[in-house]
Amino acid sequence: MPGRLKKVDEFFQRKAAEGGNVVAMARMGSAMRERGEPAEAESWYRKAALGGDRVSMTALAHLLAERGAHEEAERWYHEAALAGEPHGMQYLARSCERRGKRDDARRWYGEAARAGDLPSMAAVGRLLREDGKSEEAESWLRQAAEAGFTGAMIDLGIVLRDRGQAAEAARWWRSAVRAGDLAATCQLGRQAERLGRPSDAESWYREGAAGGHGEAIVRLGLLLHRRGDLEEAERWYLDAAEQGDPAAMTNLGVLARNRGDEGEAAAWYRKAAEHGSVPALTNLGHLAEHREDLAAAEQWFRRAAEVGDVQGMLSLARMLRARGAAHEAELWLARAEAEREHQF
Repeated sequence: MPGRLKKVDEFFQRKAAEGGNVVAMARMGSAMRERGEPAEAESWYRKAALGGDRVSMTALAHLLAERGAHEEAERWYHEAALAGEPHGMQYLARSCERRGKRDDARRWYGEAARAGDLPSMAAVGRLLREDGKSEEAESWLRQAAEAGFTGAMIDLGIVLRDRGQAAEAARWWRSAVRAGDLAATCQLGRQAERLGRPSDAESWYREGAAGGHGEAIVRLGLLLHRRGDLEEAERWYLDAAEQGDPAAMTNLGVLARNRGDEGEAAAWYRKAAEHGSVPALTNLGHLAEHREDLAAAEQWFRRAAEVGDVQGMLSLARMLRARGAAHEAELWLARAEAEREHQF
């Protein structure tokens, strides 16, 4: 009987939708999506969106994005945002952020946050924190954190830590861990390391690593590496490398080189570089220099330097000076010094 009633309900809903009822069109879109018929769902959502239903605009944009029609998806997110639909605002903001349009991203996250969207509160708080506007950031982050959004708990902790309120920062990070966000184990571990408590740091990193969190795995590997537990460090690096982590690949190269296997080191450095590791480029330069392939070494150092690696800049300057290109060497040394000042 329930199945029969469902069919009757769908029959009348379809009739209403075919008759131009926008609410029925939206419901048909939702029903078709749940049934696994995205093409028909898109058709109904499109009709409802054209009829002015703002939720359908966002739903249509989701379907378009899923099938790779990103430009049209963004247009519908924009339409939904202009119509005041919070999720449309949030996804439009995400798109703006991916394309480097931070001002637009902050604007739309802010609009969605003011409409009560928790992920957008967390996101606008994060952007404000990254822009150095800690007081504004704290207001948004605290609202989202108190509502249980773990990403906001982590960012709020960073704001508090930078202000010198380490104890409250740690409380928020522990809350995030209890809520299941293992990214917070890295913040707690790093704080423990700064306070000179390596055993506490190891405990936090192990908790994150046991849960499969990539950064925690790498940080645990680094901690073990520094204290000489190389076999266990390598096992953790391998786990992270299997997840595609470039830092772990770079560190596997370091371990290989330290045990005299430059072929394996080069293979890991190349793999790391392919995954975006800048230090791996500099390390490839050192390997080339060691085998006296100075042209290749300069090429690797230059690649690293051009994307901002200070060690790459210094190594490139050294090579340039050695072959008589003193003027260019001085330019790279000046840039390296400027980069160091920026970092600190």
